[in-house]
Amino acid sequence: MRGGKRIGAGRKKKPDHLRRKLVTLRLPQWMISQLKKDGEIGYIIENHLAGKYFAHLPDDYSISS
Repeated sequence: MRGGKRIGAGRKKKPDHLRRKLVTLRLPQWMISQLKKDGEIGYIIENHLAGKYFAHLPDDYSISS
């Protein structure tokens, strides 16, 4: 059997509190260059904020998802 909708197939949806939203951020060019060199800018910023500024992260939170 090929194609079509199958029960249980596909990625499960994330809970609303874990969904990512687009946020516009203005940074100096030198900072953007350094962040791009280190990897994916959004994940780098999220990782730093989660580790430094938020003491109570949700139990089901994962930086890699």
